[in-house]
Order: sequence, then structure tokens, then C-alpha cells
Amino acid sequence: MASEPKNIGKIYWHILEYPVKPKVLWERAETQEIDEPFRFGSGWSIRMPFTRKAVVIGKWKHSYTETEALTYAIRGRSMDSNEVDWETVRFGISGAKNDKAEKNS
Repeated sequence: MASEPKNIGKIYWHILEYPVKPKVLWERAETQEIDEPFRFGSGWSIRMPFTRKAVVIGKWKHSYTETEALTYAIRGRSMDSNEVDWETVRFGISGAKNDKAEKNS
């Protein structure tokens, strides 16, 4: 869980709570806002020893549109129509024509 970032010009900081206690005390961190102004920043996460809490300090780099920000936040990407097996999406694995389990039975 992260809190709302606090800003000092292009520099930001916020508190982060890791789901599990990581082994490292500091690591690279990226922040993507999912509310306006949809800024993206990179910085460092500095964990407080013996806890799951960390302070993230970084610099805002870019602003995105809402769609771009949400896609980036979940690490999504656009896919070409030929990359998607639409029969599996529509009918599930057991209903698709190319289902190997159905052919073998």
C-alpha cells in the first residue's frame, strides 16, 4: 500500500508498505499516479530496518493520459489482434477449436 505523494517541485516522497518484508534495505522504485495529473516518477525505496515500511523518494519524469497511466500502472500493453486467441477468450479452453484435451479424448 502506498500513500499520496508529497511534492517539493519535481521531487516527491511517499510511504510504502511492502506486502512481505524484503531482504534489501533500498532498491530502485517507480511511482505511477492513477489520479490526475497522472505523473510517472523514478527514485529509491528506502526500507526502515526490521519493518515492511519504506520511504520512496524520487523525481517526477513524465505525465501521461489516463489510459496510458492506468496501462503503465498494471504493466499492461497493447496487443495486435493476431496475438490473441479469441476462441479461447470467448469460449474458454474447453470450448476452443484448438483445444488439445478435447482432440485427445
